[in-house]
Amino acid sequence: MRIGVVAPASPVGQIELSAGVEHLRKLGLDVKVHPQTAKQHFIFAATDLERAEAFYEYATDPSIDVIWSAGGGYGATRILSMLEDLAEERGRPPPKLLVGYSDITALHELVRSRWNWASLHCPMPSAGSFCNLDERYLAAAISYVNHRKPPDPWAGKPMQFMVNPPKESIHGVLVGGNLSLWVVLMGTPFSPINVPGRILFLEDVEEAPYRIDRMMTHLFSAGALENLSAIILGDFTDCKDSPSMVLAEPRVGSEPPKKKPIRPLIELDDALRHTFGDIGERLGIPIAVGLPVGHGPNFAPLPLGAEYQLSPQGELSLQHWSWLRS
Repeated sequence: MRIGVVAPASPVGQIELSAGVEHLRKLGLDVKVHPQTAKQHFIFAATDLERAEAFYEYATDPSIDVIWSAGGGYGATRILSMLEDLAEERGRPPPKLLVGYSDITALHELVRSRWNWASLHCPMPSAGSFCNLDERYLAAAISYVNHRKPPDPWAGKPMQFMVNPPKESIHGVLVGGNLSLWVVLMGTPFSPINVPGRILFLEDVEEAPYRIDRMMTHLFSAGALENLSAIILGDFTDCKDSPSMVLAEPRVGSEPPKKKPIRPLIELDDALRHTFGDIGERLGIPIAVGLPVGHGPNFAPLPLGAEYQLSPQGELSLQHWSWLRS
């Protein structure tokens, strides 16, 4: 099993990346790092074309089985059309596994739906916390990469249902990833195909509650949530409310004005319950919260495009994933 590391989005810290790659090697993986990962252009890890070429090079390299993104950030959406053009001009890459998360959500959906690849929502080696990940999560990720099924790394922590708890187990293919990336794909040639019966997984980081509500309202209005069997929420990290400040009393003379929040501060749990609970009620589907996957504090690996069962008790179990051999 050989891992190819590329940087499809933002620049990555070279010291952090080296440490993360060495950690993977100590765990028994054969890792090859593309020279492109050390480049920078504007706010990206090399030009769009260089990033697309590096990804396609490793995608078509017969010695590489898995592409593990060095990091996320921003930039993956800019190379989607280039990757499709390369696939049309030079041939579609054979099925492999793509590992990453966050901005890599856009690439997950591209390679899964158009190239017939497997994809794994999982931390990336340039993250400063990569070498200190929970051993259970990292061991599960390594097992997945090696075609083996570990115990579900999120087992033992049943989710809670905000609305519409199911009376019977739900079975469906789980798709999704980062909410903001899922939204920006809508209306483009790379919009996720709305297949009935799917389970949609969402997580995000540093998005204020009003922006989360705005994104979900957009998905609902665009019809992107129709025919789902359930929505599952992972971590929404540092998604803090920040009400605007207004005058607390009329100004008097030249004294500094006294100000107060225009409304009470809304806690994240309440904000998510309001936004997603409303969506669940309008769609008539269960909304489950508490999957330990996302930008932290939890980093459990999660196969995407795989078949799952969601029980009435809030337990999610992997049923079938084409990448697995045992």
